[in-house]
Amino acid sequence: MKHYEVTKHAVDRTVERLGIKREHAKGHLLNLMQTAYYVGQQSNANGRITKIFDHINSRTRLLVNDSAIVTVYPMADPLDATSNELPDEMKTALRRKANAMIRRIKRERRALNVQLAEKNLEIAQLELNRAKARSNKVIASIDEKISVLKSEHGELASKLSELTEKEKGVAAYV
Repeated sequence: MKHYEVTKHAVDRTVERLGIKREHAKGHLLNLMQTAYYVGQQSNANGRITKIFDHINSRTRLLVNDSAIVTVYPMADPLDATSNELPDEMKTALRRKANAMIRRIKRERRALNVQLAEKNLEIAQLELNRAKARSNKVIASIDEKISVLKSEHGELASKLSELTEKEKGVAAYV
């Protein structure tokens, strides 16, 4: 776990914007940072790079310079932002569809994690066989199999990261 400093300004904004008591504000922010998602970065007024983290469950955005939490904002609920344009039935349907997508993505992620673990197991078994082998021909054959499995492993890992990003995108709007 990375250690973050909390500035006085961040504590003040937590009290003001999130309604957390001052004595609990620092601990609250540190807890949020443990499960917050990195969204991106921006330049602040001084030209320094500020990292942006979103805690989706609590709908909180945190801005971090180096390892110091600088300020905190409540995130607007995207479906409520369009409250004048969409009827409540439509919002409910959108939320249901988004939640169904999140469940499907989580199932796919679990299946990919199992496949990744199985590939790791196959690679480890082949590496063990390679260590025991004495013939150069057998070692070369095992190396080919390992390289094929590692490329498959890389493809599965990239699919897993795509699903994770997709889930973050959908979760941000529910």
